[in-house]
Amino acid sequence: MPLPPPAPVPLPPVPDDEAIFLASPVVSPGRYANPWGARNEKGLSDVFRWKVTSDNPFAAEKRSRPPQLPVASDPAGRWAALEEGARVQWLGHASVLVELDGVNLLIDPLFGAAGPGVRRFVPAPRLPDSLPRIDAVLLSHGHYDHMDRKSLAAIAQAWPDALFVVAEGLARSLPVVCRRVVSLRWWERVDLRGVALTLVPAQHWHRRGPFDQDRALWGGWHLQGTRSVYHSGDTGYFGGFRTIGRVLGPPDVAVLPLGAYEPRWFMAMQHMSPEDSLRALEDMGAGHLLAMHWGTFDLTDEPLDHGAFTLMPEIAASRGLEPERLHVLAHGGALGFVDPAAVVPTGQAGMA
Repeated sequence: MPLPPPAPVPLPPVPDDEAIFLASPVVSPGRYANPWGARNEKGLSDVFRWKVTSDNPFAAEKRSRPPQLPVASDPAGRWAALEEGARVQWLGHASVLVELDGVNLLIDPLFGAAGPGVRRFVPAPRLPDSLPRIDAVLLSHGHYDHMDRKSLAAIAQAWPDALFVVAEGLARSLPVVCRRVVSLRWWERVDLRGVALTLVPAQHWHRRGPFDQDRALWGGWHLQGTRSVYHSGDTGYFGGFRTIGRVLGPPDVAVLPLGAYEPRWFMAMQHMSPEDSLRALEDMGAGHLLAMHWGTFDLTDEPLDHGAFTLMPEIAASRGLEPERLHVLAHGGALGFVDPAAVVPTGQAGMA
């Protein structure tokens, strides 16, 4: 079966202050950077300051109460109950299952731990043997909580014809069993049975080992069939969200993070806060937000449910955002949007 060829996305004229988000991230052969100048300049001394010499203002709260980490019953059944054609299911952290027009896509799959010593607080709600046929796996970047070789190998063994669509430079880190691989730069896409898979800019960085910083690209995903989904991957807030909406159209559903954002002095360049995610939703003109990147791994200072159940409801109310557009699902919860005027959630956790 031939690989679908990458193709450039037609880029319309944009305002002068957005032109930088259409620029190439390539700075030299095999090395990448955010063209608008945002860089990860944190080193070991900053990690020491964060982890050893700084006080965590959330420490007492994290000790005094367990977080709300809802889990949906019968995740496979919840998926099957939704009308085919436009469905999305949160599988924990940044792992998301999407079906558009009969094409099944798995983004940043992770079924176990997020690297040595980073345990799951909620088991993966679906394992490979409970998933539908996977047509393509999309990888946003190479950090271990998004690109897990064991999970990727399990998918490739279950579905040998699955396509792996990755940001440029990540192919060398894939397990050998992942045979069908297409690499993309920003604003490139592949078409899979009428569904366009486009890698879009994100404000992040790459490292899997001590000597490969920024030797592979990072990005978000825009998926377009008769309906559309955006998945941010890991990103700090940046002006490119407006550009993504302008170039590719406002997505019906934007999968955006609500966790791993404190302390801001350390995280702001690379991870959005809930306020940032709601700004991104508005910048793109997206119809609905589906929350991800919270509640699965304890990666940063804030409680695991802080963004989902404390900050987002407060910020959304202050910005006048309708609560019915904002979906905090239980692990394994799903959302159907064949008719975007009648979005159907299953496994809604609610915002308290």
